[in-house]
Amino acid sequence: MTINRDALVEKIRAMMNKTVENGCTEAEALASLDMARAWMDAYEVTEQELELTKEESVILRSEPPGSSDPHRIKTGLAIAVSKFCSCKVWKNADGLVFCGLPADVRYATWLLDTLADFVQAELARHLMGCIAPKGERRFVINGFVAGCSNRISERLDSLCAQSATVATSGARALVVIKSAAIAKKVEELGIHLRRGGYSNRRMDDGSIRAGRSAGDRASFGRPVRGSNAALRIK
Repeated sequence: MTINRDALVEKIRAMMNKTVENGCTEAEALASLDMARAWMDAYEVTEQELELTKEESVILRSEPPGSSDPHRIKTGLAIAVSKFCSCKVWKNADGLVFCGLPADVRYATWLLDTLADFVQAELARHLMGCIAPKGERRFVINGFVAGCSNRISERLDSLCAQSATVATSGARALVVIKSAAIAKKVEELGIHLRRGGYSNRRMDDGSIRAGRSAGDRASFGRPVRGSNAALRIK
């Protein structure tokens, strides 16, 4: 059966426009984005065909007002999540900001929230059996959060490397388009990106190991259908 390319592109564009901002529930938006990515992979539809120009394609999304990150969980995960989702991320006075294509930015913010909730829950379980004195408890928290966040980040980086290895020529070309558009936006904003870390924080070694073990149990969200599906789940 012959596929009408124009009709296909219009359907994918319509799927990508089903956002929370446009009146959909979060579940509906994620399901629609999932299907759009699957169709893009299956029929090798590029962002160029979707008429997302370099100027139009890049958006910024900041954390909601009043967001907090007391244990720097999101800070520790943000760079690996942004790379996994083909975005850039930085921190300003109000919190984290993602920069990328609309679909990628939506996925990145959702994934970061999901993983941060996972680390927070695992931290609570770890602290339930903690008998460290009050003065040492902060070092336990620091160690667990760093260990868990670092392990999750390592796993995300590994999946990115695998995806790059098996990517089609069309997918590699799209990466170049995205990277150029994001770089241009970052330059326009005068943002200078640098990688942070936990080097100046005192940590409990046992809690670092426990955190890394917990990080091995993290799931990276909903399955993403298409050519890279196996690399995007658990």
